[in-house]
Amino acid sequence: MYSIILPKRLYCPFPSRINSHVLAADAHTVQWIRKFGLLHTEQQIQQYRKEGYAYMVARMFPNADRETLCAYSDLNTLLFLVDDFLDQQDAMVSGGHDSASVEQFSRHFVAILENPSIAHHSKEPVFAALADLWERLIRLGTPEWLEKYKKSLWRIFHAALWQHKNIEAGRWPSVEDYMARRQYIGAANVATDCVEMIDRITLPADAWEHPVLTELTELCRNTVCWANDLFSLSKEREKGEYHNLVTILAHEKNTSLNKAISRTIAIHDHQVRRFIRLTATLPSFNEAVDMEIVRYVEGLKAIMRANIDWSNHETSRYHFQYADLAPVPANAPYTV
Repeated sequence: MYSIILPKRLYCPFPSRINSHVLAADAHTVQWIRKFGLLHTEQQIQQYRKEGYAYMVARMFPNADRETLCAYSDLNTLLFLVDDFLDQQDAMVSGGHDSASVEQFSRHFVAILENPSIAHHSKEPVFAALADLWERLIRLGTPEWLEKYKKSLWRIFHAALWQHKNIEAGRWPSVEDYMARRQYIGAANVATDCVEMIDRITLPADAWEHPVLTELTELCRNTVCWANDLFSLSKEREKGEYHNLVTILAHEKNTSLNKAISRTIAIHDHQVRRFIRLTATLPSFNEAVDMEIVRYVEGLKAIMRANIDWSNHETSRYHFQYADLAPVPANAPYTV
């Protein structure tokens, strides 16, 4: 696999932080994977550890207590495993991965959120694991948050179904359509929704719905996704996957991959700067609510920074290099 060479580092001037319970979360999630048989061999488990999902969560939520961090580490790992299933044939769930199978899988997944007991004796490890996890989250979250979170999980399956139907039809999405849906394809909406529960943030509805907070949340989700499209580009091109902003830009604009990479970096950096400008215009309600808003924005910053730090330092999932660190081979096909 060739590494993509990124011509510059992504702009994200927020502090790097990591939760002190990261090793406990990693060990816990490995045991949870073994308990439910989500991976079948020791080699697969060791590969999971190299991909470092617990570290991603620990960077996203540096202030989470141990129990909550372990729960979200399990959830994040489960979502990555589900994402891999939705992308390709996988032994985790029996059956295929065409749009009909994705829709059936999605309905079963969401049904368990309504009634976890239906999956306790499921032959499918992912559903039994989900039931266990959801019962733990019920103890951690409020009823209002749980309802919001179920809707967020449903949106990621709608996006996955849209992507599979595109592939089956041989249809390329427009840049505009892809950019509107990407936050759900990548489950970035799930991450930002967890800030409320994990950091114990309490805001009234009119604060959550304020245009500034709404846009800040969207910018956080999108910049994480544009960064991920850059970091995962090599892996996705090797598999022939084209639902990636770089690839779609190159296709729609009839431009080189190099120029599309640079354009994607520019989009990311522009939106991070927009996020920073918006933080100077936060709405004001009263002292208590205003403090909660600041904590929420800090949580969004942590997610944006975590994605970059984890991709740079702690996961083997992606293959990319920066131009200032790597010599560019003359015959490398995906270099800038």
